[in-house]
Amino acid sequence: MRTMNHRIIGAALCLTALLSLTACTPVGHAVGDTQDQASQIAHDSIHVSDMSIGLVGSEDSAADKMALDALADAGISVFYASLGSTGADSESGQNINQPDGEDSQSTQQSAEDTTAQHAVEDFLNRPVSLVIISGINVTDTNRDGWHQTLTTVRQAGIPVALLNPQSVPRDETLYAATLTINDRDAGAVAIGDAAVSIIRDEPHERSIAVSTVS
Repeated sequence: MRTMNHRIIGAALCLTALLSLTACTPVGHAVGDTQDQASQIAHDSIHVSDMSIGLVGSEDSAADKMALDALADAGISVFYASLGSTGADSESGQNINQPDGEDSQSTQQSAEDTTAQHAVEDFLNRPVSLVIISGINVTDTNRDGWHQTLTTVRQAGIPVALLNPQSVPRDETLYAATLTINDRDAGAVAIGDAAVSIIRDEPHERSIAVSTVS
């Protein structure tokens, strides 16, 4: 009898974990991009002052700074991970002797991908309301690594936005929207407003031109 009870309890726990995971991952949609049906995650009641964003930087530090300043001006807390850090909090890195030419570029790109992916994973421990990845460039070489990283974020129920991406993942359920900074576009949405819409799972385009000026 005791063994049977243990099995029943174990099965119930497994079912609870499965249901919890399913609740965090909308079927056929990215987290934060389920606005054509009832939202499966209760994010709409989050006040802006309670929101936080983890922004993974790119080689374009100027664009990153514009985005950071604009999000801060919107009243959203932002944690920033630069490519020179190993996670959400900057750490001293080790110098790597790299060969010249294409091998050097490949090694550098691989190191930057690893740094960015680790930063994304670190943001899950805070946790944040939204992960923004700046300048992502998904290639045949790093595709599996990014897929694994973004799948982990998806399963945690945290939406992802790609800022000024070079190349995006093939699986569109891994990110809610792409954000392209264009301060000259009169129709551009304030980046803070775009972030809030994604966090609250409100209607938004998949590709959004955003402005960093008030």
